[in-house]
Amino acid sequence: MSEVTAKIPKPVLRGLHNASIKKNLVVASVLCVISVVACKTMYVDPKKQAYADFYKTYDANKAFERMKAAGLLQSVKE
Repeated sequence: MSEVTAKIPKPVLRGLHNASIKKNLVVASVLCVISVVACKTMYVDPKKQAYADFYKTYDANKAFERMKAAGLLQSVKE
């Protein structure tokens, strides 16, 4: 039994904290980049496209006249 325990190497404890911090920083950076790219492609780009599609056919004067006819604007006389 003493031969088996003699073959097990001692754990490397010097610099272990620094090594784990470096690994955690790399993992955190990669996850941050992935989340930013996913947020941009899944949320920001479709929202920009939806706004662009809406304002292609939007007529502000027509909307104003519709609200004026409905009586929603108190400061505008009919």
